[in-house]
Amino acid sequence: MDWLEEKTEQLRKILQDKSLVRALIWYLCISAVGVIAAYWITRNLCLAWIGVLEKRQNQALTNVYYWDPRLRASLAEQGNWEDFCLRILRFFYHSCLYLYILLGFAAAGKVFLETRIKPPIAAITRGLNYINMGDYSHEIVWQGKDEMSLLCGEMEQMRREMLKKKKDQWRQQEEQRKINAAFAHDIRTPLTVIRGYTEFLQKYVPGGRVTEDMLMEKLNTMHEQEERLLRFSETMTTIQNIEKRELSCSWHSSRQIAGQLEAVIYGMRQNAGLQLILNADLPEKELFLDLNLLIEVFENLLSNALRYAVHTVQAKAVLKGRELTVFVKDDGPGFSEKALRMGTEAYFSEEENSREHFGIGLSICRMLCESHGGSLSLQNSVEQGAIAAAGLVTGVRKL
Repeated sequence: MDWLEEKTEQLRKILQDKSLVRALIWYLCISAVGVIAAYWITRNLCLAWIGVLEKRQNQALTNVYYWDPRLRASLAEQGNWEDFCLRILRFFYHSCLYLYILLGFAAAGKVFLETRIKPPIAAITRGLNYINMGDYSHEIVWQGKDEMSLLCGEMEQMRREMLKKKKDQWRQQEEQRKINAAFAHDIRTPLTVIRGYTEFLQKYVPGGRVTEDMLMEKLNTMHEQEERLLRFSETMTTIQNIEKRELSCSWHSSRQIAGQLEAVIYGMRQNAGLQLILNADLPEKELFLDLNLLIEVFENLLSNALRYAVHTVQAKAVLKGRELTVFVKDDGPGFSEKALRMGTEAYFSEEENSREHFGIGLSICRMLCESHGGSLSLQNSVEQGAIAAAGLVTGVRKL
């Protein structure tokens, strides 16, 4: 019995890895074997019983008691029943093959439907029901190598993409909430200063108790706070424009991309006063990406590296699979622990009164990379300096 169960399990695994068409052929072949075996057994049984009944009838014809009036009625009744059985046996003998073929095909179709079609459809239906309820955590899985498994795999990929987009949406909403909270917190200080100085001037200027020097000092301070508010406003506008920005992707050769990166390096090298090195040895392929977005990310990373570099800034472009990654390394002090954790968040800056770089350069890079399906990561070099890696997911094809 264990041997039979083992062989049955092996056969089930073999059929599970077959395509739907091949699996159906296997089921039909197994059904055909069963039909032939049942047909052979049925024919032999029918032949045996037909022989028995015909022999009984022949013996009854030669029986001396057949002409006895007392046995005539019972023998006639028995003969009629045997004739009926013979007709049934002869009919089944000639027609059982067609009946078994019909039953065999019906059984094969039923087993095929129950084992190869219904379970994956049930898995897909169950997964879609969870998705309709807003639950994206349940996987759509069906083990096998047939078309239904591929369909389940595509549905699972769709679920993962939907889950990723949902997480991105949740993250963007959370990030927007943090930005709004940071904006509300940061504008409170300049508004408080402006309000205090305004009340001060309204109270003491009419009485002539404010000298010209003091008045100019207060006005300059108020002007600086107004400039801070203006930078806050520009920051919010920049972030909102990035969130609304649509990709403009097209095919570019790797040589063209390397040339654009080299042009950025050349332009910044003129005014940087530092050594800028680029290694863009990309394979000869075409990439489908937003080149302007890539250049904008590259410029932001270079600008950030130039602020902290001592002598050299190195850049490298690497294509691995479908991801194009641009590394920018400086030889400065590197990122602090706080910067490694929060360096890509909006409004982060280690310089309290930074005016030109308001803590959003890396945040802009991160948002641009994520809009292109990639990411931005920060780390410190083993030797010295900081490394920023911007990855973009691209389409790739041969030239």
